[in-house]
Amino acid sequence: MNPEKRPLTFILFLFRLLSGLTGGVAGTLALFVVYFVLVSLVPQGGSSSLSAFVMVLMAFVGTLVANTVVAVMVTFLDQDKYSRRKTTITQVFLFNLILFFITIPLYFLAVKLNVATGVAAMHFLLSAYVSALIMEVLAGYEYSLMGIYSASLGIFISLAFALILLVLQVSPTTFTFIAMPMVWFILQVIAGLSELIYDNFLRFYGVDALSASTDLGGDKEVEPEPKEDEEGEEK
Repeated sequence: MNPEKRPLTFILFLFRLLSGLTGGVAGTLALFVVYFVLVSLVPQGGSSSLSAFVMVLMAFVGTLVANTVVAVMVTFLDQDKYSRRKTTITQVFLFNLILFFITIPLYFLAVKLNVATGVAAMHFLLSAYVSALIMEVLAGYEYSLMGIYSASLGIFISLAFALILLVLQVSPTTFTFIAMPMVWFILQVIAGLSELIYDNFLRFYGVDALSASTDLGGDKEVEPEPKEDEEGEEK
C-alpha cells in the first residue's frame, strides 16, 4: 500500500511562495553587498583575473545565500513534508560549495570572452534547480517524481522569462535585481500548483500515478517459481 500523501493547503502554498521570494531577495542583497565591498577594495581597471575573482565571489555568495535561505524556510514552514531539515540544509550547502569550485575556471574563461553574465546565470539556474531537487528527494522517496517534474518545468519557465527580459532589453542591473527572486518564485509557484493539481487528481481518480512505489509498467509482476530437478533441488 502506498503511504498517504500530505495534502498541500492554501496556507502552505503561500508559505512556499514566501520562501521563494525571501530566499531570492536575500541572495540578491548578499550579492550586492559583496559587490560594493569588493569595489571599495579592488582598484579600478584591475586585471581580468581580478574581475573573474569578483564575479566568482559574487555568484557564490548570492547563490549560496538564496538557496540556503529557501531550504531553511521551506523546511521550517512545511515540516510535515520537509522533516529532514538538517540533512536538507547540509546537502544544499555542500552541493553549492562543490558547484562553486567547479565553476571557477569557467568564470576566468568567461571574463576573457565577455560572457561572464551568461555563466553567472547558468550557475544560479543550475544551483537553484539542483537545490530544489535535493529538497524534494529528501522530503520522501515516494513523491520524489513530483519534485523532479515540477522543478524541471519551473526551470524551463524561468528560462523563458529570462529570454523575454533579454528581448525587452532590460538593463543588466535590473535583471540582476530580479533574477533570483523571479527564479525561486517561479519554482515555488510551479511546485505548489503541480502538487495542488495532483492532489485533486488523486482525490477524484484515486490513481497515485506519481508515487515512486506505484507500478505502472509491470515491473513488480510475480516471477515464475524456480524449477526443481529430479532430486528436488532448485535450479
